[in-house]
This record gives sequence, structure tokens and C-alpha cells, in this order.
Amino acid sequence: MKNTRILIVADVRETVDELRDFFELNDFDTEVALKSKVALAILEERRMDLAIIGFKVQEIPGIEILKELRTKDPCIPVILIQGSGSKRTKSLIKKAGAQEYVPNPIDRIAFLHTVKKVLSTQTSKVI
Repeated sequence: MKNTRILIVADVRETVDELRDFFELNDFDTEVALKSKVALAILEERRMDLAIIGFKVQEIPGIEILKELRTKDPCIPVILIQGSGSKRTKSLIKKAGAQEYVPNPIDRIAFLHTVKKVLSTQTSKVI
């Protein structure tokens, strides 16, 4: 999936570094942001194919960051990393406009499958 660009937004340096390394090993290009303002600036500068947003970033809920990102790019697919897998949480995430969510702790193989599924769904909508 070379040239597929993923924006990773989380406020823990180790998390963004691990995710960046993992996705780059799987042939994705990545950009990382430790703050929502940085993520918005990245979206202003370049097109991203997918955003992955942490549960909270600088005390801002991931769902709120999703709403902010939508102001810059209303069509970007989003996956939220969420601690809870409850039906209520899933419903809130979908209602906020995220395509998927990944529960914590992250199963990397399942996460990679989810990313590829979301990207292929988005590609098929464009065609």
C-alpha cells in the first residue's frame, strides 16, 4: 500500500512511534501528531488517506478531534482507538463519523486488517 498516507494522532510519544514504525514496516507512509492542532496543520498541508486517533489527545476526547479533522477534510476515513468495546461506545463512535474503532490493547494484526478494510471500502466508494 505504498503511497497510502496515514495520519496518527495520539499524545503519547511511544504510541505514535510504535504505530508509525508498524505501519511503515507494512508499506504505509505516515505522519504523526501529538496535538490536535498539529494534526489539523498536517491536513492543511497534505492529503491523507486515513486518520487514526487516540482515545484522548491532550485531554481532548478522540471524538472531538474527529469533528475538528472533519472541518479540514470532510471525507477522510477515521479509525478511533478506544478503551471500551461496549455497544454504547461503538454507537457513539459511528455516530461521530468514524468508520471503525480499535479497542485497547491493540492487536496489531487485527488493526492492520481493519486499516486495509477501511481503505478498500473508501477506494471502492471513489470508483
